[in-house]
Amino acid sequence: MRSYTCPACGAPGAFQSSVSVYAVCPYCQSMILRRDVDVEAFGKMAALPPDMSPLQIGSRGMLDGVGFALLGRVKIGWQDGNWNEWFMLTEDARRGWLAEAQGFFAACFEVPLNDGGRSLVNRNFATWKPKPGERVNVGEQVYEVTDIKQTVCLGSEGELPFLTNRGRKALSIDLIGAGGFANLEIHQDEARLYQGHYVDWDAMKLENIRPLEGW
Repeated sequence: MRSYTCPACGAPGAFQSSVSVYAVCPYCQSMILRRDVDVEAFGKMAALPPDMSPLQIGSRGMLDGVGFALLGRVKIGWQDGNWNEWFMLTEDARRGWLAEAQGFFAACFEVPLNDGGRSLVNRNFATWKPKPGERVNVGEQVYEVTDIKQTVCLGSEGELPFLTNRGRKALSIDLIGAGGFANLEIHQDEARLYQGHYVDWDAMKLENIRPLEGW
């Protein structure tokens, strides 16, 4: 854990994880960038409105036998609704995301697009126009494109591994394969690849969740 003082309001804070480079001050919603030993404030993040999620920053649980903690949240919007992406850090030092939409949960972890100089996904992301049903090879695994949508960041809170400022737009491509799912997020000419699987609420054995009626 590394303590800091918010450059905008002077409130105390701390980065829980060494992989977090960006945070939102919980007191004044200033966006804070971590640079080596210094922190820098660079604008404001609108406070996220309350929703009916039982999750919150600080919730803990189990994933495939390994503990994890939720450190931050990004709310993603698209033309037909929105969902939460919770940034999590596992006890074996992996950083991943727990997606939450309409009562369903999916865990995924970022994987490199290149392996020893070999591209895992043979696509030019600046010009690629994906189509539903198209097959995509990710290394040795074959996936099928199932959904393509334009997304926008509606806001974020807590600690995050990269900048997710309000209004950030991206193309989200969902893929399904025999071993689970994958997602390609393309922001301008930069792409990130995630692989994961759906998870059951009871199997996560979550603690420190928000008290909501019915949960």
